[in-house]
Amino acid sequence: MTPEEQAAADLAAKELAEKEAAAKLKQTKPEDADMIAKLVAEKVEEQIKEAKEKLNSAYDARDKALKRAEALEKKEREAELKILEESGKHKEAFDLRIAEANTKYDELLSKFHKLEEGNLELSRDAQIRDLLRGQEFRNDKAAALAFKDISAELIRNDQGVWVHRSGVNIKDFVTTFTANEDNAFLFKVKTSTGGGSSNSTPSNKTTALRNKTQAEVLEMAAQGKLPARK
Repeated sequence: MTPEEQAAADLAAKELAEKEAAAKLKQTKPEDADMIAKLVAEKVEEQIKEAKEKLNSAYDARDKALKRAEALEKKEREAELKILEESGKHKEAFDLRIAEANTKYDELLSKFHKLEEGNLELSRDAQIRDLLRGQEFRNDKAAALAFKDISAELIRNDQGVWVHRSGVNIKDFVTTFTANEDNAFLFKVKTSTGGGSSNSTPSNKTTALRNKTQAEVLEMAAQGKLPARK
């Protein structure tokens, strides 16, 4: 049984035990219910602990088996190379070593690309957060949603630079996003300070942007017609 199958079996057993306990609990007198519930909780916790130990043991056994298989495979390759070289088949041995080296190179290259991609995404995320700094979101969930929506719209261009799908740079896209009326629910409502005026009243330029669709604002950004951000 694989670790995944073992985990599924343990989960099914846990669910069955909970159902049986619940059925018994319904037939129990009220004064005994608390005691039984406590015993059931303790039993379930014990089963979960046992399941985790079994799963960890299974994964450990799998990892050890993989290492043994890898060592055996390496030993067999070395024996094959030795036979080829002792038989005078140096070209075949050389080709085999080249193929092995190419495989290792491809594995390293794949790991490098994954690391590079991760670094690029971290750079993108840092840039988005920096541009959103100062925005007054309603709450943390709203800020997370804004970040998610913005990052989902970004791609890397031919130069490897993160831009909006339309080609607009990140800075201008964030401007269009925060100015888009459809996204107004993410931000705090700006209140008046009294006296018939408000220090938070949007400027005419901001109001004009909010009256446009995101597509229109993106087109303005592409043409370099967006007002400068303060």
